[in-house]
Amino acid sequence: MQKVLIATTNQGKFNETKEFLSDLAFNFISLNDLNKKISPPEENEDNLEKNAMSKAVYYGEKTGLITLCDDSGLFVKTLKNFPGIYSARIAKTDKERCKIILEKLKNKKSRSAIFALVYALYNPSNQDLYLASGMTKGKITEKEIGKNGFGYDQIFYVNEKKKTYAQMKIQEKNSCSHRAKALNKVKYFLLNQFDPKHIVVPFGIIVKEGKMLISLRNDPHRPKSHKKWEMPGGGVDFGDNVESTLLKEVKEETGYKIKIIKQLQGITVKSVAYPNYKYQVFLVPFVCKIISGKLALNSNEVLTTKWIKPNDYKNYKFLEGNNIMLKKLLPQLKQVIKDFKL
Repeated sequence: MQKVLIATTNQGKFNETKEFLSDLAFNFISLNDLNKKISPPEENEDNLEKNAMSKAVYYGEKTGLITLCDDSGLFVKTLKNFPGIYSARIAKTDKERCKIILEKLKNKKSRSAIFALVYALYNPSNQDLYLASGMTKGKITEKEIGKNGFGYDQIFYVNEKKKTYAQMKIQEKNSCSHRAKALNKVKYFLLNQFDPKHIVVPFGIIVKEGKMLISLRNDPHRPKSHKKWEMPGGGVDFGDNVESTLLKEVKEETGYKIKIIKQLQGITVKSVAYPNYKYQVFLVPFVCKIISGKLALNSNEVLTTKWIKPNDYKNYKFLEGNNIMLKKLLPQLKQVIKDFKL
């Protein structure tokens, strides 16, 4: 599996970034994982883009790895956009940095702020450099609120969520943060550059007591997919086969260990197009049953699950094209349920 260096020693930042990109077929590592410590470069550029670019090229050339670097800033309007590009450098610790901002805003009525970030992805093998940006509007609280996150998370209040970053779990933060907005662009650039354009996706129609399991997709940065129903499954990585992939993906998404009963006839081909990325998905259906485990959802991918009668699929809004696919598979599915007394 190809390595990608997320060039940070901040464990919170690394975990958040890795969580967002966890469904990609890369081995993400941080600077802490390198065998040899690399001294950080000077950050003396005058904007986020240049800082992110210079760091990505620096670490990419030093390690020979595809490197992802960011530079972010908290821009407080009343303070003439201070601390801005110096956000990480106004004090030694997160606690001290937050304290400085709160003191400067003491008794100030206007507390609006913007959190902005730029990612630079550098490939040293061909010197390709890709930039992606994200921004979230909010305001600075009058005191630290919440216990999660890092940096200025405890004092940055997101207007649309009515809470600070530090009050959010990673899943919720990744639905609205400046970092996640930029990472979403990075994610699809990585897919476009390094992943195959044809993806084989086995999925499981898991049956229990005559009902099948469906899951509600968590994909807030893709409105066409977010909060749409589907069956658990996932793409086949190089070297794997459809059966082992299905077992692994179902376990990761739901917590269930399953047994494959039968592959249904008919592979559905779906074409997916985005402004900068196109691919085809080959959906391979399998009827399965649970043999052990308890429901333990991967909240990064699934919001909730539900058991429904096969005929009731038409009452749910599935991913585009899946309702038609299920209609075609229904006669076979019913026969397998009958034959194997599922």
